[in-house]
Amino acid sequence: MLGSGNPTPYDVPAIIVLVLFGLTLLTGAILGPRWSGDAATLTRWSSAMVSALLLAAVHHLTPTTNGIIGAGRLITLWPAFAANMLLFALWTWRVTS
Repeated sequence: MLGSGNPTPYDVPAIIVLVLFGLTLLTGAILGPRWSGDAATLTRWSSAMVSALLLAAVHHLTPTTNGIIGAGRLITLWPAFAANMLLFALWTWRVTS
């Protein structure tokens, strides 16, 4: 990507994937205990872990080189990741209570 003008080629696809995982986690949180036990557990944990790995991979592959990129990631990638973690916690709470 040297000279391409886009120093963050993975940010938009990462946001799309994080939103899709968020929708999956929201669906699971709404359905709660009605979803099959093993499938729900696998979906819940894999969505949370892949979200964390995706965020780490984006930061590793395209490190933040200036403040503008950092600020952009702070208002796009991190809130999507935080929403996924909150939805994971909500779904886990719904299943256990």
